[in-house]
Amino acid sequence: MTPQEAAKKVRKGQGPKGIHRIDRPKIKGEQWHAHLGSGEGSPAINRDGTWKHPNGLTSKQRDFLRKAGWNV
Repeated sequence: MTPQEAAKKVRKGQGPKGIHRIDRPKIKGEQWHAHLGSGEGSPAINRDGTWKHPNGLTSKQRDFLRKAGWNV
């Protein structure tokens, strides 16, 4: 699964509980990242597994993101 496919699944309500959205990079150097809460500045994890905004992941969230190419 690609990040684009994962984002589509989350938008359709087919992602694991707690992943609110997946955003594409918007500026140079930014990565695909998954937000674990609603609103700007919510906890988010980059595709390489580093935290954009710190928090923790459930095993279901981790498995879903791994399938989409995240290094978590």
